[in-house]
Amino acid sequence: MAEPKSSRPTIVDVAEKAGVSRATASRALSNYGRINQETAKHVRAVAESIGYISNELARAMRVGKTKTLGLVVIADFTNAFFDRATKSIVDAARARGYQVLITNTDEDIAVERNAIETLIEKRVDGMIVVPSTAVVHDHLEPRRLGETPVVLIDRRLDGLRMTSVTTDDFIGTEEAMRHAISLGHKRFGFLVATAGVKGSTSERPPVLISTIEERVNGFMNAAVEAGIKPRAQSWVYCQDDPTISEAAVAKMLDQPKAPTIIMASNNDMALAVLKVAGNRQLTLGRDLSLITVDDSQWLAAMSPGITVVARPVELVGQIAVEKLIAEIEHPGQPTEKIVLPTELIARGSVANLVLRPELDPEYKE
Repeated sequence: MAEPKSSRPTIVDVAEKAGVSRATASRALSNYGRINQETAKHVRAVAESIGYISNELARAMRVGKTKTLGLVVIADFTNAFFDRATKSIVDAARARGYQVLITNTDEDIAVERNAIETLIEKRVDGMIVVPSTAVVHDHLEPRRLGETPVVLIDRRLDGLRMTSVTTDDFIGTEEAMRHAISLGHKRFGFLVATAGVKGSTSERPPVLISTIEERVNGFMNAAVEAGIKPRAQSWVYCQDDPTISEAAVAKMLDQPKAPTIIMASNNDMALAVLKVAGNRQLTLGRDLSLITVDDSQWLAAMSPGITVVARPVELVGQIAVEKLIAEIEHPGQPTEKIVLPTELIARGSVANLVLRPELDPEYKE
């Protein structure tokens, strides 16, 4: 009695079973070249019946494409932006017939370099990258990438000619500040998650990633415009670590003249504010106010809901995929700096000190 085959079926097995040549079977299964549609349908049915699985790497070497994109993002997928952006990118790529390989960097440039090299070795057709730093990006220069196109999301690298899809965080945070000022707030805390900072500091780092720089500048511009004095501003540039960010919030609130509102640069910083406020039994929208960047379901579901600078996250992912695949399939596309608008969504987390002046710690009858 013959021993059963232990290896999975090959394209030769498909050809023999279907009664066609190996070349015809290959054309039918890879959908290339000239072949009768009835024959192609027959070959594919035979392949399915015997459990044939195509060798994608071999197909890629033959046609020069793997139909795979690489996505290089920071590690924290609980972050409202990166969680939603990743899903949007995967969904948009799948709709165009592409799969996505996802890797993370934990904001570490060495890890980012390795991730880029690994994805190139895996012959991805293109990459969508969230750069870890604004100052080191030689690994993204054309001589290192070869013919692999890259689109940046969330952060720009002004020193490279590369398409990027970002949001107008300057206008968004400026509008948020104006909103708080219009409601009578005069003392502000700024809690800014900052890559590269260990612990926390009140000193602005010399180099910030483009997204954070725009948020900081938007806050500052509106403060200057409204005449908010520096002594009424508490700035903390903070490592994205719960223990550190919560300690920074506590220190901010323990000042003799604590801020009446904290502007958080992302959901992680907002969560630190909420935890400290909860531990101190402070009521949001009355004892302490909060605005953060990026919306999420939990921010809207809270009572009161959290006022946010909402960014069109899904659209960022969709456009990035669209631009990357356009370059893959039709090389030589012009590079673009695409900036999408933000939206201020006002909820109940900001006290109205104009209508309720008694909520202002400095109020005197």
